Amino acid sequence: MSDLTEAEVIDRLKQSLREAGEASLALAGHPYKGVAYRALRDNLLLVEGCCRQLCYMREDYRWITLGGKMGEAHRRSLNWIRGRKRDDGSRAKLSASERHPLFDALAQNLAFMLASVDMMLTKRTGVVGKLLPTLPAAERKVGAPVPVSVPKGMTKTKGGLLLPGTVH
Repeated sequence: MSDLTEAEVIDRLKQSLREAGEASLALAGHPYKGVAYRALRDNLLLVEGCCRQLCYMREDYRWITLGGKMGEAHRRSLNWIRGRKRDDGSRAKLSASERHPLFDALAQNLAFMLASVDMMLTKRTGVVGKLLPTLPAAERKVGAPVPVSVPKGMTKTKGGLLLPGTVH
């Protein structure tokens, strides 16, 4: 078990979100900067790890969803640098003078998430105890009959019993 406190994890989370936003803005201006991409990638991974730790420390599932979004941003950003695929399989890259709109949007989303982190830390949840995800409704209610197909060579009675075909 690590000796990190919740305050240290929160501080690292906020700092990494800020630094990832700055790196995203740098990549929007020039998407072929390896140093900026490395900073973006490292900070998104740190944010994802901090969210996992906060989920455990606070017993709040909402942090896992935020961390999952950071992982998705990390995966997508590599494809943005590579350029979009053409029909022939080659990749089209932006010119050096163009700003990359997807990295600009990522920087805006990271700034929004930084504000959301402050809100998630201080706002009341209205729930006592653990905050767990809502599960989808079950297709079958408890106590409802289970649909059974009649196997070959068997017959089903009016009461629902399965009997061998030789018994009437």
